[in-house]
Amino acid sequence: MIRQCDDLRSKLTAKGGRLLVIQTAFLGDVVLLTPLLRAIRKALPLVRTSVVVQPEWSEVVAGWCDEIIPFAKKEAATRSQNWKELVEGLKRRQFDAALVPHRSLRSALTALKAGIPYRIGFKRGVGIWFHNIRVSYPRSLYEGRRNLALLEVLTDTDDGGFPELIIPDDDREFVAGRLRELGLDPFSFAVIAPASVWFTKSWPIRHYRDLVHRLKNEFQIAALVVGGRADAEICAPVAVAAKFNFAGQFSPLRTAALMAQSRFVISGDTAPAHLATAVGVRQLIIFGSTAPRFGFAPPTERARILGADIWCRPCTDHGRKRCPLGGSPRCLNEISVLMVVNSVRDWLE
Repeated sequence: MIRQCDDLRSKLTAKGGRLLVIQTAFLGDVVLLTPLLRAIRKALPLVRTSVVVQPEWSEVVAGWCDEIIPFAKKEAATRSQNWKELVEGLKRRQFDAALVPHRSLRSALTALKAGIPYRIGFKRGVGIWFHNIRVSYPRSLYEGRRNLALLEVLTDTDDGGFPELIIPDDDREFVAGRLRELGLDPFSFAVIAPASVWFTKSWPIRHYRDLVHRLKNEFQIAALVVGGRADAEICAPVAVAAKFNFAGQFSPLRTAALMAQSRFVISGDTAPAHLATAVGVRQLIIFGSTAPRFGFAPPTERARILGADIWCRPCTDHGRKRCPLGGSPRCLNEISVLMVVNSVRDWLE
């Protein structure tokens, strides 16, 4: 492996070449990919970098790479055909190497089938057998920093590993216009992100609703609710009025621009937390079945973590569709609205 890395390093450093990065997971994973892309640009300026992502997350990596290659893996009816077209397109580009932070079978197999000679991935996950350069997976390291380990087999990097978004002025102006319509000044409101694709990462909606009302009635702080298109109905009962429910209305970059203008953000261990980290806003992250030690809590004083100290937690490093013990997750139910308020009381006052 050392000889492989030396040969590849020499070529990419001296002559440039084509590098592929594959990350077709969730929004949060793509946000946490940006430190790797930033480090590639700085350390290997002659290299042309392409990124495979789901189409809806393309804007997150825009500006950090030379080419975005969308892969619509959610479209079940055409998924197989989409994948075949993806592989054929990658073959034609003749990449020198692939970095595969996504720990999935399909992502690793994609790089293999595309004929990419150097396939760098972690020693973890079902795709490990298709990587020919395998990197140790530092389990407790922050994910933004952890992804950099894939590049460090090729070149040194001094990147800190925090995500960063390139937000166009048009998106910032759009957000500013919406705030003016609501009569809200910058830093006068909170952003609440109650939804998650994982049941065991979702603090109860009734708690979020009570929190939003408490922010309004006791502290005179408006709360704007954000989420994806699929979250609009879930978020509706949380907002004190329909005009404060932005779920399904904002793209990821516009959501981040909104967060950047907020007083603070409250969310679960999910994508909005990573958007908040990327724009440097104060945030409280509510952890349910997962735990910070798995590397998805930002190591910054701008972020506070809240989780229940119970025997069965954590039960997963990823999230679950149901609680293994049945019913509503105790790890989330034991976190009260008062605990959340007390955690951010100095921000409120």
